[in-house]
Amino acid sequence: MNSRSLPLAAILWVACLSILCAASNADDESADVVVVGATPGGIAAAVAAARLGRDVALVEYEDHIGGIVTNGLTNADIGKQQAVGGLFHEFTQRVVRYYLAGDGGNPAGPNVKLCRNGYYYEASVAERIFHDMIGDSRDRIHLRLRHELKDATVADGRLVSVTCEDRAHPGRRVTFHGKVFVDATYEGDLAAMAKAPYRVGRESREEYGEPHAGRVYARFGEPDLLPGSTGEADRAIQAFCFRLHVTQNAKNSMQIEKPVGYDRNDYRFLLEDIRSGRATKFTQCVQLYPMPNGKFELNSNHPDPKTGVPSESFDLAEKCWDWPEATPEQRHRMYVRYLNHNVGLIWFLANDPEVPAAIRDEASQLGWCRDEWPQNGNVPRQVYVRQGRRILGDYVLTEHDGDLDPALGRTKVQPTSIAVLEFPFDSHACHRFDPAHPGVREGYVFIKHEPLQVPYGVLVPRKVDGLLVPVAASCSHIGYNALRMEPVFMALGETCGIAAHLAILHQTTVRAAPVAELQQLLAARQGVITFYNDLKFDDPSFPAFQWLGARGLNPGYDAAPGVKLTRHDGAMRLARVLGFEGKTWSEPAGDPNTALQGSELARWLKNAGYKPQLVDPAELKSEALTLAQFADLTYRALRPIQ
Repeated sequence: MNSRSLPLAAILWVACLSILCAASNADDESADVVVVGATPGGIAAAVAAARLGRDVALVEYEDHIGGIVTNGLTNADIGKQQAVGGLFHEFTQRVVRYYLAGDGGNPAGPNVKLCRNGYYYEASVAERIFHDMIGDSRDRIHLRLRHELKDATVADGRLVSVTCEDRAHPGRRVTFHGKVFVDATYEGDLAAMAKAPYRVGRESREEYGEPHAGRVYARFGEPDLLPGSTGEADRAIQAFCFRLHVTQNAKNSMQIEKPVGYDRNDYRFLLEDIRSGRATKFTQCVQLYPMPNGKFELNSNHPDPKTGVPSESFDLAEKCWDWPEATPEQRHRMYVRYLNHNVGLIWFLANDPEVPAAIRDEASQLGWCRDEWPQNGNVPRQVYVRQGRRILGDYVLTEHDGDLDPALGRTKVQPTSIAVLEFPFDSHACHRFDPAHPGVREGYVFIKHEPLQVPYGVLVPRKVDGLLVPVAASCSHIGYNALRMEPVFMALGETCGIAAHLAILHQTTVRAAPVAELQQLLAARQGVITFYNDLKFDDPSFPAFQWLGARGLNPGYDAAPGVKLTRHDGAMRLARVLGFEGKTWSEPAGDPNTALQGSELARWLKNAGYKPQLVDPAELKSEALTLAQFADLTYRALRPIQ
């Protein structure tokens, strides 16, 4: 039967019924801030906005929260722990408290030590802590798991709503209306759906003049390029892998079985390393990190710059190139491919007869952790997506942001700084090992740099308002590889939550959010926007040094809060700070070598158009201001929120 054989009344009735059914399968929710992606960056955005009184919808595709951190990446990629504060620092302190309680309150307990100040943790513990942080604002954060992004509505250039399908109830659609949206997905899915411009792949060396851009060969940790490095652009992104958790504790161990998709040929180059005698230990093939409660985290290993071993490890290059723009179904197939490859590598090292007994013995002692991911066969639910899309934003961060300013002895001062990057430019391989280039994998670079400031513009996509992007942020391929660390994603997410609040408060767009106020609120929460070697999070002058550091307060990387200033020292600093505030000011007449007094600094500030805010009248009587006193007095006069 077809529609032409039905009476007109029946046709109309069927049409009305279809409309009613569609309406019954569609819901609307409204929030001040809608965060898509309950990654660590998304959680930080939601928590920051909620703590400032905003209602938040936190929408996640998976059936769990925490992204790769709750799926195996459980040693924080951060070298200088003072480089990331705020909510990430709070997270680490919660980790310490968890293990301190487990060790009976003993600060010298084994798990307290293994958590290394809260920067190492079990995946299940990280997930528990993230839930606690969300739960502290349960009245304001509305978590929506298993919701697949389907559509985005942009009106007059501004994102106004997103529509998701409830995966627990197929066919049911939910439209989330918001005043500000945050795309915290690893892939930048919402930004792409909102038609924000973005990139996938690598820029050429010529585009931004980056020495290590494009197709390159280099030894790990060495800046010099090797033959074959053309610097040409391509669609390649760096390799993914799993961050697997294993244990040697028989009571908590599950046997690692041969995967269904096992392919011995995947490990042929590693087998050549073993046959040649260059690889003789399990830990040469795979990185292994001791974790609390008798667990180990496994990671892909890079080629040693001297031996070139291993030729390959967990990283499976090239097979992830389509991931950023793939559908969920296509991504799941890639997930399975990576899982089979990585699990197969462990099984290969534990069982293959050509692998020496010493390596087999090491590998065979390891088993899955019975108490990690029990509903997923004790393996992570997500693969480590090291790189997805990268939006084109109001600022594009590149390798050159790591260049030193010779005048200041530090990287460029960024007056809109909202975070700090200190991890090297660390791109894993973009192509699989090629025997024509022994000892290296194409695209693998690890280039150190001094801490650098991240401008607010990396979060703000061009052409689309109402949207902030803390994870798939605006960077070149090389620039992204210093930013792509989960502690940084949390810092950027926290920034997005606060910026969303300020945009709503001031009835403006996030593009026009008052960055100076944003920086003040970040610094008050121990957020780091300026790196200092010697400034602790609990230093009373921490907010002042942070805020003024984005205006050139100090040369170099030392805060030196106890140093006493001469008039010339103080005048140079004040002139530099006021210059970033758009004011021209020069040192008044007087002996430049005499000690700077509080009363004189107060006069300078008043003459520059500011009203000094005194906490203690004794400050004006100080005969020799320390740098901390100078910073505090200046900050209280200049800060936008009085």
